[in-house]
Amino acid sequence: MNEMLATQTLGSGPTPVVLLHGFLGSGRNLYSLARKWSELAPDRTFLLMDLGGHGASPPLPPGSDLTTMAKDVIATARAQGHQGPLELVGHSLGGRVALAGALADPASIRSITILDITPSPIPDEEWGSGPVLDRLRELPEVAPDRATFRDRLIERGLSTWLADWALMNLIRTDNGYRWRIDREALAEVHERVNRADLWPAIENGAVPVRCVRGGKSRYVPDEDARRMEAAGCKVATLEDAGHYPHVDQPQKLLDLLAGDAPWQ
Repeated sequence: MNEMLATQTLGSGPTPVVLLHGFLGSGRNLYSLARKWSELAPDRTFLLMDLGGHGASPPLPPGSDLTTMAKDVIATARAQGHQGPLELVGHSLGGRVALAGALADPASIRSITILDITPSPIPDEEWGSGPVLDRLRELPEVAPDRATFRDRLIERGLSTWLADWALMNLIRTDNGYRWRIDREALAEVHERVNRADLWPAIENGAVPVRCVRGGKSRYVPDEDARRMEAAGCKVATLEDAGHYPHVDQPQKLLDLLAGDAPWQ
C-alpha cells in the first residue's frame, strides 16, 4: 500500500505540477520557485511534496527504493484528485525519484525536468549529502536548543550554511528539539538510491525529459550531458549556479521552466 505524502498546494489550474526536493530536504525548499511560477502559470496547480522519510511525510518502510518513493508521489497526487498525467520537477534526489516514476508508471507522467542530477549511478565521493547524514547520525536524538545541534555540526566540519540546512529537520518538543527524520532509515536507503542506473528512463523515450544543471556543480558531468542530449533530452547549463539552481539562479531557472528562455 502506498503512503500518502505531506503536500502543500499552490494554484488551482487543471495541469498538476509536482515539485520534488533533494535528500534531507522538504517540499518547502522549492516553495519560492513554485510561488513565482504559479503567478506566471494560472493553468497549473503546484504540489510541493515531502518525499517519504522526509519532512512531515511518513517514514520509509524497510527495503524502500526510488520506485517506492515514486509510487508514493503518484498515489498522493491521485488521492488529491489529480487524475491526468503529471509534470514532475525534481531537484537532486527528487529528480531521481521522478525518473524512477517514468520507469514504473510512464502513463502517469506527462514530462520530467531534473535539476542538477544525473541518471547515472553516483559515486560516493560525488554525493554531498552523505557526509551531512553521517554527521547527523553522530548526534543525540534530543538537545535542549537548536544552537547545541548547530555547534556540534560545525565542530564536525559542516559549513554554517549546511548546518542550518540540516537543522530544518528539527522539531520543537516539551523537552527541547529532536529530529523529525529517521536518520538510520535514511542511511539505509541512501546507498540504494545512489546505486540506481536510471538511463532507461531517458533513453527509452517513454516520457519527455529535460535537465537543468549547475555550471559549478559536478553532479551532471559533461559526458552525461552529451549522452542525455543524444537521447533527445534537452540540457540547459546555468553557468553561475552550483547544485542548488533554485537558490543560486532562481530567475534564470524560472525563465527556463516557464518557457521564457530558450533551452540550449
